Amino acid sequence: MLLNLRNWLTCLLVLALLPALAQRQYRDHSVLATGAWYKLGVTETGIYKIDLPLLQALGAGGSSIPSGSVRVFGNGGQMLPEANNANRPDDLQELATWIEDGGDGVLNAGDYILFYATGPHAWIKDSANQTFHHQRNLYSKQSFYFLTVGGAGRRIATAPALPAAAVSIDRSQARYFYELDTFNFLASGKEWYGEEFADAPGKLTSRSFNLTTPRAVNGSLWTLRTACIARSVGNASRFEIGINGQQVPALTILPTGASQYDAFAQEGAGNYTFTPASNSTQANYRFVPGSFNAQGWLNWMEWLGPQQLIVGNTGQLLFRSWEAVSPSVAEFVIGQATAATRVWDITDRDAPVNMPGTLTGSNWQFRQEGGRLREYVAFEPGSTMQPQALGRIANQDLHAAPPVDHIIIYHPSLAAQAQRLGDFHRRNTGLRSLPVSTEAIYNEFASGSADPVAIRDFVKMYFDKYHQSPDNRLRYLLLLGDASYDYLDRLTGNTNLVPAYQNNFSLQILSSYATDDFYGFLEDDEDINAGLVLNDLDIGIGRVPAGNAVEAAQFIDKLEAYAGPGSRGPWRTQLTLVADDEDDNLHLQDAESVSATAISAMPQLDQQKIYLDAYPQESNASGSRYPQVVQALDNQVMSGTLILNYSGHGGARRLAEESILDQDIINGWNNAQQLPLVITATCDFAPYDNPLQPSLGENLLLRKNTGAIALMTTTRIVFSYSNRVMNNNYLRYALTPDADGRLRRLGDAVREAKNYTYQTSGDVANNRKFTLLGDPGLTLAFPAMRVQMSRLNGQPLGVSDTLRAGEKITLEGQVTDTQGQLLSDFEGTVYPVFYDKQNQVSTRGNDPGSQVTRFDAWQHIIFRGSATVKQGQFSFSFKVPMDIKYAYGPGRLSLYAAGAATDAAGLVSQLQVGGSSAGADADKEGPVIRAYLNDEKFVNGSITNERPVLFLKLTDSSGINTMGTAIGHDLLAVLDGDPDQYFVLNEWYQASKDRYQEGVVRFQLPQMAPGPHQLRIRAWDAVNNSSEVLLDFVVADDQGLTLSHVLNYPNPFTTHTSFWFEHNKPGQDLQVRLQVFTVSGRVIKMLQQTINTPGNRSCDLEWDGRDEYGQKVARGVYLYKLSVTAPGKQRKERIEKLVVF
Repeated sequence: MLLNLRNWLTCLLVLALLPALAQRQYRDHSVLATGAWYKLGVTETGIYKIDLPLLQALGAGGSSIPSGSVRVFGNGGQMLPEANNANRPDDLQELATWIEDGGDGVLNAGDYILFYATGPHAWIKDSANQTFHHQRNLYSKQSFYFLTVGGAGRRIATAPALPAAAVSIDRSQARYFYELDTFNFLASGKEWYGEEFADAPGKLTSRSFNLTTPRAVNGSLWTLRTACIARSVGNASRFEIGINGQQVPALTILPTGASQYDAFAQEGAGNYTFTPASNSTQANYRFVPGSFNAQGWLNWMEWLGPQQLIVGNTGQLLFRSWEAVSPSVAEFVIGQATAATRVWDITDRDAPVNMPGTLTGSNWQFRQEGGRLREYVAFEPGSTMQPQALGRIANQDLHAAPPVDHIIIYHPSLAAQAQRLGDFHRRNTGLRSLPVSTEAIYNEFASGSADPVAIRDFVKMYFDKYHQSPDNRLRYLLLLGDASYDYLDRLTGNTNLVPAYQNNFSLQILSSYATDDFYGFLEDDEDINAGLVLNDLDIGIGRVPAGNAVEAAQFIDKLEAYAGPGSRGPWRTQLTLVADDEDDNLHLQDAESVSATAISAMPQLDQQKIYLDAYPQESNASGSRYPQVVQALDNQVMSGTLILNYSGHGGARRLAEESILDQDIINGWNNAQQLPLVITATCDFAPYDNPLQPSLGENLLLRKNTGAIALMTTTRIVFSYSNRVMNNNYLRYALTPDADGRLRRLGDAVREAKNYTYQTSGDVANNRKFTLLGDPGLTLAFPAMRVQMSRLNGQPLGVSDTLRAGEKITLEGQVTDTQGQLLSDFEGTVYPVFYDKQNQVSTRGNDPGSQVTRFDAWQHIIFRGSATVKQGQFSFSFKVPMDIKYAYGPGRLSLYAAGAATDAAGLVSQLQVGGSSAGADADKEGPVIRAYLNDEKFVNGSITNERPVLFLKLTDSSGINTMGTAIGHDLLAVLDGDPDQYFVLNEWYQASKDRYQEGVVRFQLPQMAPGPHQLRIRAWDAVNNSSEVLLDFVVADDQGLTLSHVLNYPNPFTTHTSFWFEHNKPGQDLQVRLQVFTVSGRVIKMLQQTINTPGNRSCDLEWDGRDEYGQKVARGVYLYKLSVTAPGKQRKERIEKLVVF
């Protein structure tokens, strides 16, 4: 219930503006550090009993236990305060108990110990109005307490007797509430709603509720407070409420708007008085819809009023009296009592006080000093409750944990992976990493309840202890585990492993959000609910929303690969910018703004721009589509990009209205060890707290081997302008090196970007909707060292050196450290890419909302190759194509070098390109082209999968022309003779190492229909000679396993033969079994092997002609059966003959 606490939030806001309280003090050790501890659960407030059977069920003792050594600890079960400066206990507090052991000091059969426990829900006192407001626990249905045996426990004291009283009290204020939390309409926010009302088939417009009013004073006035919501477009709805048949003023609820961004429903609340009827009162709610299809829901009811102080057979009586607040002594008179009746003052829940009294007839009377509102419980010993025995817990001591840089908070089901992740950081990143389970945090900081505030309080303890020490302050928090907007597991398949913070708005789609920023607001005066207090992140936070151990392991596998030497490559110097169309070019402008930021921060990054409106748009039954954008994005991801940055429309299931990225497309990616940081300035790309809606963002992070290494993305609907601000701020901090030339870790970049945005932007909610999915302790894989060029054609490199068409060029350079010193021990490979002058690309104006405009891009590649680096030095040569633009201007030489221990990057921007060299070239032959699918084992006409990789090997004495400036001179592949199905391969050509005259193309083809197909491939050399080849193939349906061309070679054979077959499952683990038979059917040899081929042909299975006993088989004819099983248990078999001679 949030609506009835608005006034209290205002008070909290005022308090938050007061000077911060002194920094919290923390114990050196938790009480849970030593001894045997057992967990108990309770569901309601009252007196609970511990006896010998309970202790034995827990495993806490035998037939007799020293009663004074049984101790109970806990902090109650109510929600923790979210404001940092609100008081809260540190660690578990010991509760005073009452012992009934017959005086022998031993807990025997029939003996027991009593303690007072509070349930999970709370009543908030309103002293000004002498009333209370209920607060339902959002996170737990139970309160938890902890029992240990050992030492001397606290005991409940008895209050001293008091003189005669000035006032006699025989009644108190009763309080009850009803709240059924069933619906959360936006899958967001803390508030849930109850019973539905609607004038529709199968629905109800009227409902009745019984309000329990036991012990109600006859003829007294009670108060009913209630809150409802209604969704009614255009016209107000109302709830007509009757109490015991008497109508009270209707509760009118304002209409909702028709826009998808308007509030889902409007709220309304009312206060009513009534006179109870006996022990139960009936409240009738009738919903009167204001428009067609209007709906209403009950949120909550609470009813309060005078009750008689009577124990009787009702069990336990909780009571308080505003009359007793006066400073004089008050005498309470409790009716229907017995000599066994007891009354405890439970105002201090940890230390109840036994109230002495007298029994006069059936009235129990006791006295108490006034001056404050006190809480009491009256009970009979036989009416006590017993807690649920939840078992023993392990010792823990988070209070004594050492200083660390990086904390991993994980769900217990992910313990092994959390330890593995901590080990990874200790070995590879230099961070001191500490894995901590949510269960341990809840026990030590929330008395066992799964309250997310406990996580913040634990992190704050670290901050408070160590933040003033630069060497010991906490820097990063990784939340390892999925979250859910459903804290209480109402949803089937819920995965609330490590909770996220939900804000208070559950009806306003633009205001509602989940955020992990809450865990990083750690200073004493910070409060996420206080809009007038500036909250800054004090640590970098990231989340890996793994729903199980498999997903967590897959992420860590990728993290280890990302940090390993196998991931090094030129992709580490690529930034890919993708911009949506329409909206008056807004998203293109956003992308261009991000481009400028990236150029300023890190000019060495090569920018690849995929702007939708620069590509042809097609229309089909599904709407408008950009197949060439999908292809370009696919291939950019396949070849690798350090960062993939998207600006535009999107959601959890796709990017852009034209669906340029969806789950089917991602499933086709094969970018293992080339994983990008994905930044999406779009709406709710990764609502990780919605278990009912799998998202592309989560899938990119958690999928096996491929996808993304991290995402800076959004969880809710966001605004374009604010997205541009965050996108630019994040890239600025992520790409700007520090004084030592090192990049910030992902967590530092998100912390600084968010803080700068918090300080400069008024859109706080939009900021909190951005989240880092990934490890905040990770550093982007941009190379740490530098590549420099020194000589051109044997001469020192100058500022006006020029490359001319037809000229052979030789460039020399070296790999250095960040200070320019030669790394003479660097051995490896350098990858140069030389671009002709920057050109302007025009958009097409495909839609009414897309205006024709131009943007700058480096597109025309003069040379892309590789060369050997020895002792830090290298050289490479190439011939400048005749198709360069002859006007003079600066080109761009991007360089990447990979060695055994490190890598390096560099940029040369002063070389001029233009003009032509004198003399004709003698080369009159076009390139030699050899074409394959997936790998070189492919044979023309063979089968392949639906999305094969086109693999070309090209050779020419002049080198290959990939400029793309002259009409018809592209390196091109045309599918099935269709001029609309063509693929420009210029940017996918890579010259061979140390040899510019030959090279390869690897290009991901789009999905093709099963059946025969043909590719016509044309290539040009640097002096404009051309060649072409045809490549025929048959696409097999990927839904099933296809097996063809089964053979063994050589056949016949004597000592060795290999078994070959073709299939349509490249890159997948195939279980292969080969059985060799005599012609009579006897099995003489069986071979089994798991194979995984990059292409569609396997020749990995071999046989030496010996049987199962190692004996050479006799000459003759044999049969063999090849069985292949693919993932999903698809299986195919073939029987063939072989000859041994």
